Parts: sequence; structure tokens; C-alpha cells
Amino acid sequence: MNARDIMSRPVVTVTEESTVAEAASLMLKYGTSCLPVVDGSGKLTGIITHSDFGFHRKFLPMSDYLYTLMGSFVRPETLERVSREVSSRRIKEVMSRPVATVDEEDSVAKVADIMISKGFKRIPVTRSRELVGIITRHDLVKLMIQDLAEG
Repeated sequence: MNARDIMSRPVVTVTEESTVAEAASLMLKYGTSCLPVVDGSGKLTGIITHSDFGFHRKFLPMSDYLYTLMGSFVRPETLERVSREVSSRRIKEVMSRPVATVDEEDSVAKVADIMISKGFKRIPVTRSRELVGIITRHDLVKLMIQDLAEG
């Protein structure tokens, strides 16, 4: 079994010029926690996840400490201010890059090994470097359940 056999498609994407608010809206609409980022030609350039929102160190100095100590040091006004500031930022400012990918011909075992060893919750699937799908932990769980039902 290969990556193409378990990947989810079509993939909802955003561009580098999209705003964080636009990405958040798409995530809510489609019930996903990440969006691959593509350039004008559709080439995969990054990925943004829901954890890239909020207390991002690029927008709030010492955010790593504040996030850990949120109950003690962060006031509601701060949360609202950061939310307003972050929502208008461009995706290119917060996305992760480079993006690890797997090829659609890669075995599911290889995909699972990469995801486990790297601690990835999701990984884009490509064909000749073009985005064709995405595999999440959810897809691996569906595979396990399918195997149990057939076994």
C-alpha cells in the first residue's frame, strides 16, 4: 500500500499572501488543523498549522514563557490584542518551511516511519514535487481500523 492509497484529497491550501484570519476561517470551515501553503504556480512552499496562531514569538516577545504561564501572566486584553495583530499577518510570516513531504509512491510504512520519527502530525504528499494530497494521523488511524475490520 502506498501513500496515494490513504492520503486525503483534494487538499485545501492557502497562498503566502493570505492572512492568518483567512487561513483560520478555512481551517474552521473544513475542519482541519493545517493548510499547505502554495505560491502562485501551485508549488508547495510551506505549511501552517493551528499552533502557528496565537502567542507566536514573532509577534509577542517572550511568548514561549507567557504561553507556559498563561494562567498567571496573560490578561484577556493581551489575548485580544495579540489576536487582532496576528489575524492580519501574512501567512509567509508565520508558516513553517521547508516542508517535509512524501511521494505518492512511498509505502505507508515509510510514511508512518517519517511521521513517527519526526513527530509529524501530518505530511503533504507530492507527485513530481506537485502537491496531490496530505496524510494525517487520522488517515493512519482509519487504516488501522480498516485492517481490524478486515482481519
